[in-house]
Amino acid sequence: MRRPSVWMMMALLLGFTSFGLVQAAEESSSRDSSKSRDNRGETPQTGDQLTAQRDAEVFRGKLVKVDAGMYTLETSPGRQVNIRSGGTTKFEENYRGMEGDWIEALVSPDMHLQSIKKATPAYIWEGDVLKVDGDFFVVKDENGKEIRLQTGKDSKLTGSHKVGDRVRAEYTPEGQVLSVKPAKPMRGPGGG
Repeated sequence: MRRPSVWMMMALLLGFTSFGLVQAAEESSSRDSSKSRDNRGETPQTGDQLTAQRDAEVFRGKLVKVDAGMYTLETSPGRQVNIRSGGTTKFEENYRGMEGDWIEALVSPDMHLQSIKKATPAYIWEGDVLKVDGDFFVVKDENGKEIRLQTGKDSKLTGSHKVGDRVRAEYTPEGQVLSVKPAKPMRGPGGG
């Protein structure tokens, strides 16, 4: 008779122990998941969001218009792009952008503003090098418009900029090159 009661006591003890362990594990898991949400402050990113961050490009130029989260940026004389901000946009030093300001913006391929900050006056020009003459070179964009730029001792040159190369140049409104680097392949028809 003693054996069944011993077995019964062991079963009850194991049951209570198992229940306590399961409950403790669930509480710990709940705390860990809420802690990770609190630490990140946002939902996990999708592959598309991570790709957008990786493929983001820096745009520089003059703010022409700011209206309800839509920014119109003059990236070079006569060329404007529209960029939209959102809940994930980082406003450096709480700068929200004002018309007439020169800015630097990190922009995803879908034209979403990832970050914005004030910058020194500079434009961006992307195209194919047509001519190189000493410190001067001519770049033609995909619309056929040409611009003459000048490099100097303070110009940051990455890679080459010989005839036929596709480059991305940052330059002052006066045409002085700040930097030149190889351009990423064009997106869309004919560009990948």
